[in-house]
Amino acid sequence: MADIVFAFDAALDRPMPVPATAPADVVDAFAAAPWEAFEVAVTTARQARAAALVLFGSTLDPLRASPAQAARLRGMITALTAEGCLTVWVADDATDCANIARALAEPTGLSFVTPAAPQRLDIRGLSVEICSARGPVVATTGVGQLVPSFASAHSSLLPAQRRIVVGWDDAWSSIHAEGAAPLHGLHAPLATGAGPASGTFFVWGSRRVQAVPAGVHPLPALQARLASEAAAGACGAVTLTTLGPVTPGLPAPLHPLTAPSLASGPIGSQAALGFPAVADHRSAWREVPTHRITWRTLALQSLAGNDEELATTIWGALEAMTPDPTGPLHVVRVAIDCGGSLARRIHVSEISAETMSRLRELFDPRSFRVWCQELEADRNEPLGALVRNASSSASGTTASFASLLAEKVLDGEKHAGASGPREAAWVALELMEST
Repeated sequence: MADIVFAFDAALDRPMPVPATAPADVVDAFAAAPWEAFEVAVTTARQARAAALVLFGSTLDPLRASPAQAARLRGMITALTAEGCLTVWVADDATDCANIARALAEPTGLSFVTPAAPQRLDIRGLSVEICSARGPVVATTGVGQLVPSFASAHSSLLPAQRRIVVGWDDAWSSIHAEGAAPLHGLHAPLATGAGPASGTFFVWGSRRVQAVPAGVHPLPALQARLASEAAAGACGAVTLTTLGPVTPGLPAPLHPLTAPSLASGPIGSQAALGFPAVADHRSAWREVPTHRITWRTLALQSLAGNDEELATTIWGALEAMTPDPTGPLHVVRVAIDCGGSLARRIHVSEISAETMSRLRELFDPRSFRVWCQELEADRNEPLGALVRNASSSASGTTASFASLLAEKVLDGEKHAGASGPREAAWVALELMEST
């Protein structure tokens, strides 16, 4: 059971970037992934008998979505309404609400929340107020000063028993290199050192990996679009009747939750992690996997053999992953650990094209849910290996250059902590050694 399900950044009208040289079946999997991930969230709400499905982030742009996409989403909303589940769309302003409602032909059961207009719902005997943390009011006065809903401000009823605040950052533009300026410039759910107000349940959506204050529930997008994103994809489910008083800093054990299974779809059962309420030790907040594409790095030791031997070794490692034939497609980057040897790194680079060709001849996406996208010598080998190359290079010029390069990388990573300089250093050393 769950009272409310949260779905962040479905991005139903934005196609996922497809890797180069991907076969047709992989292209189809990438094209279908956003909608299939959203269908899992809808199925989660239906099977959990949720009273509301809350959509926030980039769900569907009414100005760029096709009529078929709008009709498909409308059908899902209408079907949920028929089963007693409302759809609450968190938008930035009234104009967005009007455009979305018009594009979807105003389906029954769809309502909106904006920073200036929260909404009060009656969920299983509890009065619940859903608010948006996107507006300038939150940035200047904090969550505790959010405006009340119309029902709370213009009725003789008691104040809402639960307040749910939904917020998200503007990571989309920076992650996906889109030139649009952030609407609100939000980077974190609350100011440094702050926490949610008493009685507030805070859900924060982001595609970034970031720390959040105690009491804030982070949620990734339904489907990651890049390997660098925070998580592969999940929706969130909360049971309001089990929410207890929040004790900041109190560690909570993790309990498994079974993901929904679609009667007519390819989604299987997967494990997620939920955080139980402090009051009665039952899970109040849960994450349910929704992703249909996931990225993995497979690390292997370098071999001295040819492309056929390397392909055999990699294929054996891929088969050992034993992916669920109905589960997500695993897009794999194979990183070969060469132990700091430039000769081995160059050898791997020379046979990578032939090796990848052999691997893709073996690939059958209908029965094997793993696709090898990339093969390279590991760009993140330890710095110690880079330093050793300064004294083991074949030529004096390369050795001198490597020594200076190692010093620069060590100094750069000490201050910045990024792996970019190390990756560039390995490329430079390989070029020097191979010329």
